[in-house]
Amino acid sequence: MPARPFRYFVILGSMRTGSNLLQRTLDQFADITCYGELFNPNFIDGPNQPDRLGVSRSQRDTDPDSLIEAMERANHGVAVPGYRYFDGHDPRALNLALHDRSIGKVILKRNPLDSFVSLKIAQTTGQWMLGKARGRKSAQIQFDIDEYNSYLARSEAFYALIETALQTTGQAAFRLKYPDVQELDVINGLGRWLGSEKSLQRIEPTIERQNPGSLEDKVINFEEMQQALAKAGGLHRTGEGTSGDRAGGLRFMHTCRRSPVLFAEVPGTDAMPIKRWLHSIDGGDPLRGDFEQILLDASPLGRPANRKALNDWLQTHPGALTFSYVSHPVERAYSTFMNHIWEPGDSSFPRIRAFLEEQYGLMLPEAEMRATGSREVLQRAGHDAEEHAKAFSAFLDFLRANLAGQTPIRVDRHWDLQSHFIEGFNTALPLSMVVRQGEMLPAAAYIRKLLNTDRMKNKVLRLPASNHIFNLSEIWSKQIEMQVRGIYTRDYLMFAFSDWKPAQAA
Repeated sequence: MPARPFRYFVILGSMRTGSNLLQRTLDQFADITCYGELFNPNFIDGPNQPDRLGVSRSQRDTDPDSLIEAMERANHGVAVPGYRYFDGHDPRALNLALHDRSIGKVILKRNPLDSFVSLKIAQTTGQWMLGKARGRKSAQIQFDIDEYNSYLARSEAFYALIETALQTTGQAAFRLKYPDVQELDVINGLGRWLGSEKSLQRIEPTIERQNPGSLEDKVINFEEMQQALAKAGGLHRTGEGTSGDRAGGLRFMHTCRRSPVLFAEVPGTDAMPIKRWLHSIDGGDPLRGDFEQILLDASPLGRPANRKALNDWLQTHPGALTFSYVSHPVERAYSTFMNHIWEPGDSSFPRIRAFLEEQYGLMLPEAEMRATGSREVLQRAGHDAEEHAKAFSAFLDFLRANLAGQTPIRVDRHWDLQSHFIEGFNTALPLSMVVRQGEMLPAAAYIRKLLNTDRMKNKVLRLPASNHIFNLSEIWSKQIEMQVRGIYTRDYLMFAFSDWKPAQAA
């Protein structure tokens, strides 16, 4: 076999972009082997597979290179191998691929609206691939513009990361759109680019399209969706919107409807009192009991869906004051642990919790016990404040490794560095100020003076922070503080945080 242009290749795409079909089509070349999701943190290659090519999940998670080497050995002199990589897979594998010229990059994209609707249907039906048409499961979905904007921002950020890496290293990629996967000439061109000496005479059908038909057939509130997308500026039409950093920053911004104030929310911080306070600036009742619900149903605060919407708001609110708020790193890490690892509800991360239990020795009571909210029940099960501190410490061990790129788990926005978000916000618009936890009251007084109003009340900012079944003051120790400082050194330095102290209000 002549020298190949690449050691192996990676299909860089998102869920529901046609990657399953592309994998099975490439496998029809005698000298190309395409594997599945080799670096999915929940399995290897496909669901319910604990190992692949003689490499177990734990081996892969410890040493991603070991699976790559096994893949190359298995195909040496026979075929050029490759695999599929999605956002959320092991970031170390992506880093290996993006910075190595000997690895072929195939970028697969699809209209993001079609991908989103297809993903929602698959989540509803539980059917992720269709072998025969008679087994098709159909469903209609309810479209939610905020959920779609979040999906779009994450997708754009993923592809922007890839593009930046290719541009800064002077590399080229083979680019495909969803319809191209079924074009014989295009597929043969991809085969030649990857180094195949063969050509396909036809593309053998291996899987069926799961959701044929128009979007109108698939979306219950189709007209409402059209109106929401039109207001959002039409980013859904091409998927080529603002850069990943800007898109990611905009979706965390909240604007007053009347007053010239914009709040850029750092994920993982206790921002609800600030949102209530913003509502009061516009004359609303910040203490209304259904405030959190109206934020979801018909928010009294604005949220710029794209750069155009942000510019429009700035033009109609000249001299706007823009600010953000950062929590103490210990407080934020503990809230994230309690809200997403400890709590068994809708906001929990069960797969990440399972990974922590398996790899970091995390020991938690059963979900039913945690859900009771009873300390007595927990203590009877042997989970007291001391055990809770150990569990939090295990989570911190995970955070340190995760943020260093040493785990197969995504870096979630709730525990990413706060300084990263502040830098991202400043790429969209300069922030007037960044307020630290414990300093929101004097900041509010300053804003009130700038707005020249005395009717604003700051009482809502004195509301107690979210209470957890074990308060942070019960488990905090110098060891915990040092662990967090080791993880978030940059945040401590950039925002001049001292050691955590109890009763740090907004």
